[in-house]
Amino acid sequence: MPAPTWFSSNPDRAWGERFFLIYSPIWIVAVAAIMLSGWVLKLQDLGLLVFASIVAAPLVGYPLVARRNSGVVWFQSYWFRFNLWIAIYVFAGSYIGSHYFFDVLGMRYAFACTWTLEAALVGQGSGEVPIFLYVLTQAYFVTYHTILVLVMRRLERATGGSRVAFWVGLLFVAYAVAYAETLFMAHPSLADVFWYEERGEMLRYGSIFYATYFLVSVPFLMRLGEGEPGTWPVRRVVCEALAASMLMFYALDFWALLGLF
Repeated sequence: MPAPTWFSSNPDRAWGERFFLIYSPIWIVAVAAIMLSGWVLKLQDLGLLVFASIVAAPLVGYPLVARRNSGVVWFQSYWFRFNLWIAIYVFAGSYIGSHYFFDVLGMRYAFACTWTLEAALVGQGSGEVPIFLYVLTQAYFVTYHTILVLVMRRLERATGGSRVAFWVGLLFVAYAVAYAETLFMAHPSLADVFWYEERGEMLRYGSIFYATYFLVSVPFLMRLGEGEPGTWPVRRVVCEALAASMLMFYALDFWALLGLF
């Protein structure tokens, strides 16, 4: 029996996974530089949107050029469908889900922005979501979900497809990703632009709340792009991303209803 592998057996999907993984350190360094240097405090709407666009653009621009002779039509390729799925999920998570982070977890933004977009009838507070974060979060979530899918595939193959092992493993790695992002983004050195009212509580318990995003999305994305090109048409990608977004909405509201955070 061959040893379990990390990447997909579909060459087109495997290429996309490797590219997203290789690009991840580049955008991470760029974001860390602008945050830790204090440059983010000097940028306003246009500057922040341009920066976010520069960070996210290679996720589409590079594959569009590098894979033009791959034999797979661009809109049937994994890199495109994965980006599309993530973009829909990011929009729902930012437009609706952010209100739960504001009201339940005490998340706060203080970017020098007036260009914001958020749901009008969800949430009890006055939290606003800067538009540039929709674009920047695309890079975040492409990386997070690529790593999560690779880890869960490896676990699934190593355990012979055990559903118990899958869900226990997913709970662990989803929590780890949520905790790691909060640890960096809510670091005291960035408190001028982003913070949680109770950082310690957010790290320990709020990360479970945040991990809900990944508990919903990863099972969907495990199947995306498996099979021959064309078996996942764009309409199916859109429908499944919308379904996952609605499940995420229900899950966050359920947590809020329980009042555990």
